[in-house]
This record gives sequence, C-alpha cells and structure tokens, in this order.
Amino acid sequence: MATKINKGKGSNKALAITINLLPGEHRKKQKDLTWVTDRRIVWPTVIFIVSVFCVLFVYAYTIETISSLEAELKSVRDAVDRERPLLVKISELEKSQSIINTKINALKSIQINKRRWVVLFENISSVLPPNMWLLSLSQVSEFNLEMKGMTFDFSEVAEYMVKLEKQVSVEKVSLVTISTTKVDGDEAYSFTLKVDLKRDFGEEG
Repeated sequence: MATKINKGKGSNKALAITINLLPGEHRKKQKDLTWVTDRRIVWPTVIFIVSVFCVLFVYAYTIETISSLEAELKSVRDAVDRERPLLVKISELEKSQSIINTKINALKSIQINKRRWVVLFENISSVLPPNMWLLSLSQVSEFNLEMKGMTFDFSEVAEYMVKLEKQVSVEKVSLVTISTTKVDGDEAYSFTLKVDLKRDFGEEG
C-alpha cells in the first residue's frame, strides 16, 4: 500500500491517500538502505577500518625498521670481518711489545743491580783496615748481607763498622759475633757482621 499526501496552497490542506490494490506478487519491493546511515553501523565500521589501517601501518613500520637494523648489523659484521686480520695483527704486536717491555725491564734491573754491587764492593774494600781481611760475604736477603772476617787488631772491628756505615750503599752495620783465634801462632779475632743495605740505592740511575 502506498500513501501520498498533497499540500495545497493557502491555509486549507487536502489529504490524498493512494491505495495500491495490486496483488503482492506484482508489487515492486523497495530496498531498505536506512542501515547504511545508522550510527550503530557506521561508527563501529569506521573504527574497525581505522584500527586495521593502524595495525597495518605499525606492522609495515616494524618490518621496515627490522630490515633497516638487519642491514646495518650486516654492514657492521662485514666491516668487522674486513678488519679482523688487522685486529689479529694488533693483538700479536701487543703481545710482542709486552715481551719486549719485560726484557727491557729485566735488563734495566740487571744494570741497576750490577751498579749496586760494584759500588757496594768498592765501599766494603775502600775502608778495610790494613790488619783485617774478609773470609766470606753472603747475601741473606735482598737488602741484608752477612760478612765474616779476621783481624789482628781488636779495635779495627769497631773502626771498620763506623766507616762502613758512612758509605753510600750501607744503611746500618751490626756486630753479630766476635771471638779470639790463632793464626800462625799469633792471636787474632774472628768476627761476623750484619750489613743492612739502603733500599733505594742504585735506583736513581
């Protein structure tokens, strides 16, 4: 059934009603498209489309970022592989330098120790009294010596100790033992001295 309303001019209005008397099978069916403009359909559809777009955008951005990082990582690895022989060579040179430095320090130490002993022996012999002679000189520790000797004059032991302490290589001299003995029938004195060396002697040059 169809209804039609006609509006007349002026204040009077006429109502016209049209009735479709055709059988139902011959009537034209009108499509109902009102759902297209229904907000309950439109807004969820828009939100869904926007969400899909955002997901696709984020996915594409992530894929592009991963690809860029992988390309950068490959470039770095290639650079490392190119420089690896040089790094190995540098490592070998550093090891060689370490060995050379160790040898240099050892040689310097030998030179210092050699100078120390040369000066020490000069100090020991230069102040030795005329009636005294040394029997042995042994190193007890790095900075301690034990000296054994003989003399015909008892006073020379004290004199030697005083003069020895004034030498540049000696820090302190102590009398350990002293006793009388016979040398070719003459009375003599056997003594043992402890000599403390200066720790910084020989390191200045």
